Amino acid sequence: MKRVYFLLSFLLGLVSLNSNAQNVSLRVDSIIGIPDTVFPGQIISYSVVLSNNGFIPYQGPLQLAMDNGQGQIAYLYFSATPVVVLPGSTYTISGSTVTIDSSFFRPGGNVVVVWPYTSQLIQYSPRTFTTYVVTNLQGIEEPSLEETIRIYPNPASTYLQIDNTNPCIERVRIFDIKGRIVFSEHYDKEKNIRFALEGLPSGLYSVEVGGDKQKSTKQLLINRAE
Repeated sequence: MKRVYFLLSFLLGLVSLNSNAQNVSLRVDSIIGIPDTVFPGQIISYSVVLSNNGFIPYQGPLQLAMDNGQGQIAYLYFSATPVVVLPGSTYTISGSTVTIDSSFFRPGGNVVVVWPYTSQLIQYSPRTFTTYVVTNLQGIEEPSLEETIRIYPNPASTYLQIDNTNPCIERVRIFDIKGRIVFSEHYDKEKNIRFALEGLPSGLYSVEVGGDKQKSTKQLLINRAE
């Protein structure tokens, strides 16, 4: 009887282990490109990095849903084209845009939760971003830093040039796809800046330029010839 009990326990354990192994676990690792301060109607280019921390590949259509914490849910990203995310690997969504819609983003501070949404039964880990929606349009006739800043070359390999129509650049930060700061430098209200990209490997980055209480975030691709 003890042998029978032991055998049944062993088989049930295998079934449980196999069941746990058949999981897809998608996680939002980082959200890059959405500024701290925005205004209604602004169109923002962003990137999102997902990873599969489960034991089997994910294959199928992919969407990113977002919740503003006030009973409203909307799509940040929607794609009906199947994607494949292998266990232990990442998948980057880049070149997408989101519009700051006043029906979803409220005036003032917004804490938005983002998670992968699919028709499949999966586990997921969300991530949040915080942004402040400005509704005071006083002085709107002056162009914003987002409109006047220019970075080049893009793709870049050895250096980056940043130009602005006004001398107001006070800080430049570069983030990698995991949201880590890999470059940070302060300036005294410069108009044109050029610096080397030493030590930064090929990949997708986010360049944040700050000045005069404004920020601009641009996507940068570093492509070094092998």
